[in-house]
Amino acid sequence: MKKESTPSSPEQLQRFLQAAKVFTPSAPIDNQEFFAGRLEQISQVISAVVQKGQHVILYGERGVGKTSMANVISQIMRSFSQEEVQSVIINCDGIDDFTSLWQKIFREFDSLQDYADMSPEEITPESIRYSIQRNLGKSIVVIDELDRLGSSPVATELIADTIKTLSDHLVDTTLILVGVADSVNDLIAEHGSIERSLVQVLIPRMSMDELYELLDKRFSLLKIKIQDKTKENISFLSQGLPSYTHLLALHASQGAIIRNSDSVELSDLDEAIKKAVDKAYQSIRHSHHQATSSSRKTIYTQVLLACALAKKDNMGFFAPPDVVKPISLIMNKKYRTPGFARHLKDFCEEKRGNVLCLKGSARSYRFRFVNPMMQPYVIMHGLASGLINQEDLKKFV
Repeated sequence: MKKESTPSSPEQLQRFLQAAKVFTPSAPIDNQEFFAGRLEQISQVISAVVQKGQHVILYGERGVGKTSMANVISQIMRSFSQEEVQSVIINCDGIDDFTSLWQKIFREFDSLQDYADMSPEEITPESIRYSIQRNLGKSIVVIDELDRLGSSPVATELIADTIKTLSDHLVDTTLILVGVADSVNDLIAEHGSIERSLVQVLIPRMSMDELYELLDKRFSLLKIKIQDKTKENISFLSQGLPSYTHLLALHASQGAIIRNSDSVELSDLDEAIKKAVDKAYQSIRHSHHQATSSSRKTIYTQVLLACALAKKDNMGFFAPPDVVKPISLIMNKKYRTPGFARHLKDFCEEKRGNVLCLKGSARSYRFRFVNPMMQPYVIMHGLASGLINQEDLKKFV
């Protein structure tokens, strides 16, 4: 087994550790200086925050950076407003209900801590409105992972009622709800009364240009250059998910540091890909194995890789014809949809781990990776196993 390279001097160690501070694949961004892209979405949120009675719901796939964006909104507000803006960020968990959620929120504001001990009967949408209006000025309350509260219809109904009363009374507090969903209806359904006061902001996967901006900002902090081709490949491999951009850039930059180089090259990315595959979450590796393993020779591995490379819409969906080009490249011969249609449906079944989900009807089926974090892993696994190479990637960028 190849021994991992490690820093050989105090200076290398310092730069090695600095890279780990600059590239943070496991943590959301909490500093405006490090945030990249999302100008359209930020403008939508800020426009809502400055208006009394307006609230926001951020929705989209897991891993696209919704929490990072929510984290920096209050900083952005303070950067152009002379007004003091108080803000808190609260995560829903599996045992939260409406009462415990607002008890968490009250504890975070100095002027509202006394209300955290109120009984469930006392914590109502109207009492929340009254408490906030009397004790807070301009403020932002971010409620993250709202979908974890979604199993309780009563809780989501009460949140909708809270939004309505805050809006009706023009309270200068903005709720920003963050959740994993394809649409707002999946998070707060059948509450038409709040539609006029709820700004719906879809957070799609990051574009290549936004990922370039992210990389340029971070590498400039490290005073390390990155070749254009390497930057392009990292961005493509990330598939719009910034955590993978951070992960690959972290390993690649540390590889350059170990080489005593001030430039990240394709060879550094090759090693970064191998590390990312080796150190992927056990759940990802297990799901990939279940989806592709067989006691006889099959093309499940190749078809899943082709699905990962297929052109997708903003929500990560692709159609069977989108798989034709990548599977033909991988197999080095022309394929048509009947040659892999059965494999796509198998990926949506339990025996293959439900790695894909299916939407639509016959002749208009669309597929998507159930776990968006699986898609970049599949591509990196294909590179590490030699099914494709980095030169192949330019055919799909």
